[in-house]
Amino acid sequence: MTVLELKEWIYNNNKIEFILNEIGCGYIVYHPLKEYYSCSNCNGDNKGAINIKNNKYLNCVNYTREKEFDSNSDLLTLVQYNKKLNNKNFSFFDTIKYLHKILRLPLTLKKQEEKKEIIDPLYIFKKVRIKKRKQNVLDFHVLNENELQDFVPYIHIDFFRDGIMPWTVNKFNLAYSYRYKRNVIPLRYWLTGELLGFNMRTSVENYDLFDIKKYFITPGYPKQINLFGLWENRKTIQEKGYVIVYEAERSVLKRDSLNDATGVALSGHDISDEQVKILIGLDCEIIIALDKDININYIRYCCEKFYGIRKISYIYDTHNLLSEKDSPADALDKIFNFLLQYRKIYDFSEHQKYLQSLNEK
Repeated sequence: MTVLELKEWIYNNNKIEFILNEIGCGYIVYHPLKEYYSCSNCNGDNKGAINIKNNKYLNCVNYTREKEFDSNSDLLTLVQYNKKLNNKNFSFFDTIKYLHKILRLPLTLKKQEEKKEIIDPLYIFKKVRIKKRKQNVLDFHVLNENELQDFVPYIHIDFFRDGIMPWTVNKFNLAYSYRYKRNVIPLRYWLTGELLGFNMRTSVENYDLFDIKKYFITPGYPKQINLFGLWENRKTIQEKGYVIVYEAERSVLKRDSLNDATGVALSGHDISDEQVKILIGLDCEIIIALDKDININYIRYCCEKFYGIRKISYIYDTHNLLSEKDSPADALDKIFNFLLQYRKIYDFSEHQKYLQSLNEK
């Protein structure tokens, strides 16, 4: 399940009170008129300290722990906070796994559809109809690992010239397709490592003259619910205390080849609500590192999604050290470290600049 699906499942199956009991909250009361639960913290005696909305978003307000909770907090935030009281290293990953465990749900990305029997009183007067199910952005397909056997476990020399090293090839299971003449990047789900698809980059020279796409991503790959590289790099990210967010998978691979395993990729420059939630759950500094051709106001727009919730900063080439469309990861290691060291902290003054840019439109 994705984070959004898990929250909807908890709501639809009336498991809010059960979870509050499991994490040690006391004085749990449901208020039907306003549709919310109230309770105390597990280490407090204020009966109305916590309010949990009985909806699919599971919004949470903790009046006596305002430093740890904000307007974007939910039941998952409360679970992680309570578990961290006894284990300060309890992460967002641990929160998701813990909820799956106590709710007896399989920890998998595969969507489980509930079968409901519909009894039609006019059944005998009607012919059986098959309703066409509407497509949903969360209807995804998990690939079989055997599909990797269709490729050779090596990379084209072009990738090697880009700086992709053998240890990165092994770590990310990079491969090459002789049939399609493309380098193959497996795309794995950030939480469970399940194979969701591939991003294939052509090795054909002058590909544009032959009307060949530079990149080809598996149709249906749900990039809006995933962050490339988080499955492989999450341990280092938690140790270092920061995560660097790039646009392309190649940026993550290039930095990993320089022994920097702190990167994840959006698979584009747009950032979804689900990706925001995943990054917030890492409980570390978030560093936005989009390509140089991205407008500064758009970078601030991305930072706004985390402002006041997590420490947020961004890399922006004010010294003109990058080429026009380069990612910061394309720079030499010395230049990258310079840009990283002098990254811009997204503070109140940056927030004001963003608001001013909205008024100028």
